[in-house]
Amino acid sequence: KWPTTVVMWSCMAARMAERWYARLSETFRHAFDRKSLIFYADAPDFQQTNVITEQLEEGTGGVTEGLHTRVIMPFTGIYKNNDHVLGHELVHVFQYNIAEGAGGLQRLDALPLWLIEGMAEHFSVGRNDPLTAMWMRDAVMRDKFPTINQLTTDPRFFPYRYGEALWAYVGGRWGDRAVVDVYRTSLRLGWDQALIRVLGMNSDSLSKEWAAANKATYLATAQSRTHPDSVGRPVV
Repeated sequence: KWPTTVVMWSCMAARMAERWYARLSETFRHAFDRKSLIFYADAPDFQQTNVITEQLEEGTGGVTEGLHTRVIMPFTGIYKNNDHVLGHELVHVFQYNIAEGAGGLQRLDALPLWLIEGMAEHFSVGRNDPLTAMWMRDAVMRDKFPTINQLTTDPRFFPYRYGEALWAYVGGRWGDRAVVDVYRTSLRLGWDQALIRVLGMNSDSLSKEWAAANKATYLATAQSRTHPDSVGRPVV
């Protein structure tokens, strides 16, 4: 007999998955047959999974296994967190499935993380995310806002947050269909050419306009705040 909490979370996960599939299939203009969702009761059990061979880190919230595109994740006990991770991983399922019909998964593997993971974050947390906003505000205040080429080559810039912010800008300006079109075109032409083909500008031009939009959004509010150094002494 299954514990009541496991049955409850399984039913909720099924409803969440169906809602995400309906939403994402419309966004991607794509559909696929059944895919497996593998849930664990908690994070320690998830980290011991044998569905994949690599060892999972404590910070890993979920995984989409590439061979059979199976989603593997734990229940966290927090509905919002489960919904976010499930949505994020189902975006990867769509990415895998589209790539399989567009020349193979090796073309997906060639794309940068800011494109893949940023898109999964964008479609799972939405255009206005407080956590992403915190990262962008900090980058603007430190005058360390990256270009797209830096996102591609410099591991110091976290691809999940900066990628999500870039796609939120693209989606807000051209619509979320453009985000999907860039991804599809990237599988054929590469990401830089995809930006030109879909958005009509190269990565340098997009970088400048993306950075300018963030500075216009955050600089005014950041400058009106009291800097911590003026009220406290740095300890570490």
